[in-house]
Amino acid sequence: MSEEIRNKDPELEQVNAKLRQLVDVDRRVINRRQTIGYMLFDGSRDFNIDGHKELFVDSILKISLPLQSKYNIIAGVWDVIDDLLVGGIIEKTRTRWGKFVPYIFIGGIPLAIISTIYWLLPILFSPEHVNNFEYLPKFVAYALLDMTFELFSNFKNVAIGGYISTITPYPSDRRRLLAISSYFSIIYSRIPDLIIEFLLDFIKNGIVKSTTRTSADMIKASMLFVGPFTAIVSGIIISWYCRMAKERVHQKIETAKILQSLKIVFTNRPILMYMLSNALGSFGTGLTTNDYYRQVLNMTTFETIAGIPSVFFQPIGFSKYNYLTTKFSTRTLYMVSHVFAKTFYIPIFFYGMFIKDKSGARFFTKRIPMLPVTAIWEIIYATFWGVRSLSEKEIGNECNDFIEWKYGMRNEATLSVASTFICKIPARINGVLQPKYKEWIHYDQTAYTEGRQQPENAQKWIFAMATIIPAILVLSSMIPMFWYNINKEKRDKMYRELNERRVRMAEILTQTGGRDTDAAEIAEAAN
Repeated sequence: MSEEIRNKDPELEQVNAKLRQLVDVDRRVINRRQTIGYMLFDGSRDFNIDGHKELFVDSILKISLPLQSKYNIIAGVWDVIDDLLVGGIIEKTRTRWGKFVPYIFIGGIPLAIISTIYWLLPILFSPEHVNNFEYLPKFVAYALLDMTFELFSNFKNVAIGGYISTITPYPSDRRRLLAISSYFSIIYSRIPDLIIEFLLDFIKNGIVKSTTRTSADMIKASMLFVGPFTAIVSGIIISWYCRMAKERVHQKIETAKILQSLKIVFTNRPILMYMLSNALGSFGTGLTTNDYYRQVLNMTTFETIAGIPSVFFQPIGFSKYNYLTTKFSTRTLYMVSHVFAKTFYIPIFFYGMFIKDKSGARFFTKRIPMLPVTAIWEIIYATFWGVRSLSEKEIGNECNDFIEWKYGMRNEATLSVASTFICKIPARINGVLQPKYKEWIHYDQTAYTEGRQQPENAQKWIFAMATIIPAILVLSSMIPMFWYNINKEKRDKMYRELNERRVRMAEILTQTGGRDTDAAEIAEAAN
């Protein structure tokens, strides 16, 4: 449409003049109601006790370690299939609600129903069959539910990963929203974990007693109640938020083919380096600090108690993140925050493993000696947590925007699937090996629920696998990021040019009404 035609319509020119103001990269388009809605939505994504699934499968549902290892081979193949399925479907979706919102809804009530059935599995079988670690029907039911849960979660997670990069075209607006919602999520999404951790500790230490039930029965009842309850609450809030969710970054009408999208993802250095970093960071032993606190110190809430002083340091990273982006590249913030957040595990390991008390017991087996060093680690971790959390999300958004900047199209779903796929290769290798690690160190599956201590050799390895090994893996995962070539200057230039391009595209859409017949004109404006 020529400039002469535009000028004949004063109302249209007024709209376009307003659109041209949107080149300002510091605009704010997400209002207070939408911010509060996103905060509740973001917190509800992790409003669950999924972090305790390992204890549930090992000690309550009672699936043997060899069966878990075999299942993880099947689950790895399923992961490949459902990743390709999910990415292809979402990438080609265009609806009146947007590209991602319909699939976020799948993570609401539908996923809550699947999750509820999963947690209630132990009461669907007789005690005799639940106590049989090799009972095949129980294992098949668990495997089918877990794979269905994985599929629904994939739709939700891929959609959310793409949605956040389209919720606003302005990086500062997005960072502000992420900072507020992420800090809120730390508190809100921790509620289920705190409830179940205190319940488990009260039961284990005899504070909560029953004359008719054993401690193992009470632990089982706690998880069977809290698991479904949090799943339902989370599902309701996610479904509610879908009614107000908006995607504000225009998608091109024509969609890229899957092979073309994958080629774009795997032939651009910053994206490839980010995915390699994620892949290296996905290696692990399957035993975490939660396992150490629960299985060695017999205090699931140990981290919560030690972390009380860190509460005063948590807001720092979130409140300063937007300011730090004016001084440093996203890559620098990502690397520094990850390294500082994890490497303090190394001195903790040497302190706990090689210093002994008067009785000859190593410090890592005692709560009191481990409390001050854990508190110091929690303060360091909390100080960098905001920057770590936000830079991790912003690196992904930056890669999505880089593709749009370079190619004139957005491949959020394909990028998300490719990134998670390359991470799932080591994660699924871990899934096969982790039960083997437990067998190797003579890990006792039911020791916690039945009141026994883990064998001495198992305690040493649980401590090592929860501290020094993750620290080494995090350091190695940062190596590819040295070749991530979006520095601060390049990032700022990219966003200036993207905003100008999006304004031109918006002008065309207002002139044409976004009709499909004008796809070529829209594509030309976008480029």
